[in-house]
Amino acid sequence: MQLMNERRELILEELITVGTVYVSELARKYQVTYETIRKDLSDLEKKGYLVKCHGGATLKQGAIEHPFQIREKENASLKKSIAQKALTLLPDNCSMIIGTGSTTLELAKLLMYRSGFKIFTDSLPVANTLISSENQVFLFGGELRNKSSSVYGGWALSMINEIQVDLCFLGTDGFSNLTGPSSPSSSDAYIDKAIIAHAEKKYILGDYTKFNRKSLYKICDWRDITALITNNLADQAQVAKLEAKTKVILC
Repeated sequence: MQLMNERRELILEELITVGTVYVSELARKYQVTYETIRKDLSDLEKKGYLVKCHGGATLKQGAIEHPFQIREKENASLKKSIAQKALTLLPDNCSMIIGTGSTTLELAKLLMYRSGFKIFTDSLPVANTLISSENQVFLFGGELRNKSSSVYGGWALSMINEIQVDLCFLGTDGFSNLTGPSSPSSSDAYIDKAIIAHAEKKYILGDYTKFNRKSLYKICDWRDITALITNNLADQAQVAKLEAKTKVILC
């Protein structure tokens, strides 16, 4: 039987994956009472992760920024396919900025097996992944931000302002009913704006579920972006609407 905190983390991971969980199923899965599961869900609700409903709970979208370690596990296969598509867009020996995010991290994992690139990043997981690759890797300095495992602030901005790269790849928390991609963090959004201003081609990496999600801070307008790379599972009507504003690359 799992310890309480471990069980609650597993419940949250399942909730992120499927969107809805049920008390009866969780009690059977973890071999605990209904009351124990209800207490678990109440605790997660207080922390802002979910909304309790009759017999279970649903994931609360947009109101809270999930830690990077949790977001990394969400829709993993979809993110891998987006990263594989992004990799095909890279000219040999080009320079790029890879922003913070779980989908951009998947791109970094693929670049582990490539060489000859100049790669800048504000993401600690991206830098850590690429540290043993045969690429030149530069990590921007700045204050550490736990939720996104990244750096931010004036120091990071000053370093970004000193370079001009061929491409950038940024993540997004969603863009439902917005005129551009969004971020749950104002500091991350500010860094992303600077990155966009210092890249010739700018790509947003976002799985198809981002069409129905959004966060508090818009990063930029779609007209500022070269293309969105997303899954071919995206609703065709939503894709067509977005294609009036920017290019959409499906994979």
